[in-house]
Amino acid sequence: MSRLLFRGATAARVIHHSARHSTMQPIFSPGTDETFATAALAPLLTSSGGRWTLASDGQALERSFKFKTFGKTWDFMTAVSLQCKLQNHHPEWSNVYNTTFIRWTTHHPRGLSEKDISLAGMCDAIARDFGELDAEPVSCEVKTLADSAVSASGDCCTPKGGR
Repeated sequence: MSRLLFRGATAARVIHHSARHSTMQPIFSPGTDETFATAALAPLLTSSGGRWTLASDGQALERSFKFKTFGKTWDFMTAVSLQCKLQNHHPEWSNVYNTTFIRWTTHHPRGLSEKDISLAGMCDAIARDFGELDAEPVSCEVKTLADSAVSASGDCCTPKGGR
């Protein structure tokens, strides 16, 4: 789902938001191989030169991706969505023109899973293929857009009867 957003965050709010996440520890979902996940996660994080930050009290990975045009952004989102379909796993995301915000987390059971980490790495590779630009820190409003979509959608990952 794409929505337009015409407000930006101040630099101070963005810096404060990023600093708050720098000391967070990952919380893995039950059944995740924590040794493997920790090793795979480390190079993705900003603290190790990656571009992902921990969020949601360590239960999610998030970052923004910026491209030259809306068309390139849409192509990136389409490529990611195809991987989501193959992996049977989806992100929380929002899009504003040439920027896409993505948050990976596992909703059931709650926490970071190997799929989240693998798909975050896959997003990085796909973004390189589509000519990702250096992104500015994503505004708190764009993150709030993703948050509101999640709260409105209910529990998307718990199996429902008759499916």
